[in-house]
This record gives sequence, structure tokens and C-alpha cells, in this order.
Amino acid sequence: MQIDVSDISKALEKAAALPALNAQLERLESAIALQGDGVTLWQCHPTNHPKVTIEAPTSVWLATFEPVPKPGFQSLGALYRLCDSVKIEADTKAFMQALPILELMIENARQLINGSAIDIPIDDNLKLINGRYTNTASGWLYTEESGDPNGEVICMLHTAGADARQWHGLMTNDELQSWRMLAFDMPNHGRSPVRDDQSQWQWQLDEASYVKTVHDFIKATTNKPVVLMGCSMGAAIGIALLAQYPELFKAAILLETPYHSPGRRTPYLDHPQVHGGRLAATWVASLLSPKSPQSRRNLARWIYSQSGPGVYDGDLRFYSDEFSATRHTSLINTTKTPVWLLTGDYDYSASPSDTQKVANEINGATFIEMKGFGHFPMTEDPARLYETYLRSILRAI
Repeated sequence: MQIDVSDISKALEKAAALPALNAQLERLESAIALQGDGVTLWQCHPTNHPKVTIEAPTSVWLATFEPVPKPGFQSLGALYRLCDSVKIEADTKAFMQALPILELMIENARQLINGSAIDIPIDDNLKLINGRYTNTASGWLYTEESGDPNGEVICMLHTAGADARQWHGLMTNDELQSWRMLAFDMPNHGRSPVRDDQSQWQWQLDEASYVKTVHDFIKATTNKPVVLMGCSMGAAIGIALLAQYPELFKAAILLETPYHSPGRRTPYLDHPQVHGGRLAATWVASLLSPKSPQSRRNLARWIYSQSGPGVYDGDLRFYSDEFSATRHTSLINTTKTPVWLLTGDYDYSASPSDTQKVANEINGATFIEMKGFGHFPMTEDPARLYETYLRSILRAI
């Protein structure tokens, strides 16, 4: 189907009229305009409001509204980060207030133009997962477990600002029930208690305390080496753990591993005039693959919308500011602990090229670029992740 600027304009108008989006737009105190080659595609509110103007060549907008946009065109976040021809003229606060609505408008308009893709409802058998609290040397941690209690252990580490629910799609996979799968919520995350020294929205994660928390959790739950499976922040700390405590690990499967990822923090993730839950969900939604089922993408967003105030930004203090893979890579011995690094092609926070740099510095590591995946593969499309990539790796382990 060939589309033109008029198709995009009509779809944006229809999307803006959807009840949920319209209610948000009515409360928004910004004048928004999307422009292409001197033509206004869509605008709202009078000009005496703070302006948010996003301008891009028509060719960029056409690529953005394709049925399945290519990596770099899936969201405003991706366009802004990866496309030099996109210009944003706005007060930063006004832009952050408008961004959640704009991203949802573009996603809805794309569906109005092309029709919604056939979705796959989430049907995880959550009866397979047991939850409890584990007392560790780092304090109480909420723990989830599935599979064979006597099986080889997979320890799963969630991403920044999230919790163990991200792993439910894999933890309930029938073919993985011969393993003992463990996942936990970091302190101040999900259902784990708040640390007394970092309560009242003052969470700030650092590498040393993060390493200790994971180390103490493993020591409290098993007496044999585990397969480490972490994503994003969980993959970053995996690199540090493999360097410092190799005896704890049988192998490592690290998803969306950054080399160094500056620029992911913004003070507007914890700002009194910006809805933190909506912005956090939007901040990560821009990293999702449009090829993943809509229900799973919605789940990824929902988990992030529920994070405590300041927690996501506090995690990014480690992930975006402190972590640098090159400090640890030379200390990892893959002859004793094999390492697989898997990254989705829609990810621009820990891009395939960045993860390739990490792999190049770890002698013997295996790097795989995953086509059609974003930054949260185990949440976005766990069945395809397992069938296409994890099955063969776990059999090799």
C-alpha cells in the first residue's frame, strides 16, 4: 500500500480523537506541530502555548508510518537518537510532557493506516511460578522460581526500573521446565523491600552494591554454578560479575549488553511536572520492536509504568553513567565460562555495534545480532527468542 502525507495527516487526526489520547491532549499545555518539508502534518492547541515542533523530511515520516518500520524509524525516540535530519524545537519540559502522547499517537496512526497486526494474547501458565522472600546478606529479596528444583540453575536479572515479571514468558516455557529458573526483584524494585538507607525516592544504584546483591542472592539460593541470564542493566552487571566471581557461573547468556551507554538519563524521569510512570513507559517503548506482539509490548510498557518514583533514573545512574564494559572484559575467561551476547537490531540503547565491541574484547565470546527484536527480547517475544536463539545455546550448555 502506497501512502502519502495526506494519509498520515488523516490518521494522526483520527488517533488524536481516540478517547484515551484526546483526554490526555486536552490536559496538555503545549502547542504541538509535526512538520515535513514545510508542510504541517498535524497540530493541536493555540500558538500561545509552549511550542513543541518536530520537523523531518517527508521521506522520514513515510518510513515511520510503514506497516513495519525499519530499525531507527519505529518511534520518535529512535528518530531523535538516530536520524540527524529530524529537528525538534521545544522547551525540554514541554517536550517530555508531550512525548508519551506523541509516541502513542504515532503508533495508533500507523495501525489506522496499515491495519492492526494479528496479535498473540499472553497465555503464560503462571501456576508454574512460585514466589517467596529470600533472606540474603544484602537483605530480603522477592524471588520467583519455576522448573525442576534439582535442575541446573538459570539466574535471571531484570532491566533498569523493572522487576522479575519480565522473565515470566521464559519461566513458563514448557521446554525449560527441566531447568531450575530463578529471578528476583532488586531492592526498591517490584515486591522487594525498600532499603532503609535509600528510601524516600532517593534510590541510586552503583556497581559495587549491585555486584554484591546478585552475589549474595546466588549464594543464598544455590550451592552450584549457575547459568547467568541478564538483560540490559542485568547484562551489564553480568560482565562485572563474570570478571569478579567466575566460580559462580557455569555460562552466561547476556541480552542487550551495552559497551557504554551515556545519554539514557533525564531529570524528567523524576520531575514534579512530568508524569514519571508515563514517561518511563515511553522511554522504553521507543526501544521495542514493531515486529513483537502488541500484547507483549504493552506488558513491557506496563511494568515500567509501575516503577517507584526515581527508581528507573536511579538505576540509570549505574547503567548510563557508571558502567563501562572495557573495565572488565579482559578478566573474563570463556574457556571456563562460555559467554553468548545477543542483541536486537531495533535496540539503540545497547546497539548491536556496541555489543559487538564487548564481544571483541572478550576472547572466545559469541555475538549474535537478533533480527526483529528490541531492547527487551524476553518480554517482547519470549517464544521466538527461545525457539530462534536460546534453545540451541542452552542445549550446548
